[in-house]
Amino acid sequence: MTEPKGSQHHHSLSMAYQTYLRHDRDEQVHWDDVCKSFRQYATFAMAQWANQQYRLHALPESQRRLLPAGLRRDTPQFSQRAEAFKDAAIRNQFCLDCILRHAGHPHSQDYTIQHGQATDHQMSSVSSVLKSLARDWSAEGKAERDMSYGPLLSQVQKYLPVADKTKPPRICVPGAGVGRLPLELAALEYSVQGNEYSLYMLLASDFILNGASATPENPLKISPFLLESRNVHAPTDPCRVFQIPDVDSFSMVGPDNGDDESTVPDFSMAAGEFVSIYSAPKERGQWNAVVACFFLDTAPCIVEYLQVIHQMLKPGGFLFSFGPLVWHWSAPAMRPDDKSNQVDHEHLSSMDKRYMTSVDLCWEDVREVLLNVGFEIVEEHVGIKALYTSDRRSMVNMSYRCINFVARKKRGPAAAADVPTVPSEDTSPPDAALATN
Repeated sequence: MTEPKGSQHHHSLSMAYQTYLRHDRDEQVHWDDVCKSFRQYATFAMAQWANQQYRLHALPESQRRLLPAGLRRDTPQFSQRAEAFKDAAIRNQFCLDCILRHAGHPHSQDYTIQHGQATDHQMSSVSSVLKSLARDWSAEGKAERDMSYGPLLSQVQKYLPVADKTKPPRICVPGAGVGRLPLELAALEYSVQGNEYSLYMLLASDFILNGASATPENPLKISPFLLESRNVHAPTDPCRVFQIPDVDSFSMVGPDNGDDESTVPDFSMAAGEFVSIYSAPKERGQWNAVVACFFLDTAPCIVEYLQVIHQMLKPGGFLFSFGPLVWHWSAPAMRPDDKSNQVDHEHLSSMDKRYMTSVDLCWEDVREVLLNVGFEIVEEHVGIKALYTSDRRSMVNMSYRCINFVARKKRGPAAAADVPTVPSEDTSPPDAALATN
């Protein structure tokens, strides 16, 4: 999908996905659920606040009178806390409404009656969007970005410099989230395509990359940690404000120069599941690099991911990777001989089948798979500290000891492991849904 000359759009996700939705009922239902959860954020947040107050009020009077003034309903301090929480919920809802409005869908103010309530899992996904926006697009998130994006950007420039600006290297960034890393690469004059599967993240990235209403001069204000109730240091922490974006996305890739197409960056976002998109024959040998940040461990089977990456790269192409090995699809092992656990087995059998087939490997085994697939390791760093959407004020933060490596596809005949991968189930949109600039 191509934008007119001189138009300031990095990609056209909304239009592309709507084209696809007309032909897929399941995707339409998912789209509606995601939009519904965006619309219901403030309602959910205020219900969480009310539940907390109900529990406090249910305490015996002998205990209630010992609470700080800010937790007793009849005090000015309580009113101040309540007002601060409400303001933060409204801030977040306004941001989410802007995202929906940009996508051409009704926002919270357009719906007076909600049909069904979003689940806790869906609201957790919405909260993750707000945290990701703070990580990628706020000044406070820079320290965290520098931990993981910094090494990757340096390595890309070291091993894959832009020698000819008219034919820059083509880079794919899977797991692009809300779009900062691929845009940073585009700002370095590479030809970049981000890829993201989560519709929650795709809606947010579409807005933050293309939404004219959100600029450093006219920023949005969000409180991404509002729904956190554990390990909180002070009552003001969940409500504290982050401004997004810290930089205008268009200024990152240069000023708009009207009809001069040579100044328009080759930048796009592809919506869909990584394997389904990039195992296609047309992607074979088309890329100079894949830049993966906190991505490889999202694979149900890391072998398949590495095969697809190897196939899509040109000979001598690079895989730049940074992240831990959380293995997002990891699930408890099933034990058919354990009759006492039959209920759990029935529960597991109803889960996404990727939970039942996930393969969890240690780094040394992943490293050997890389070599067997047809890569050579040219740089490797182990135990690099990094955070991910962390709340610096929280009493608990997950600190990862990450692997950072650069692998190069060997030149010459393909490795024996380099075989076509055919997804057992195509979960990606067709070409109409691959949003390009």
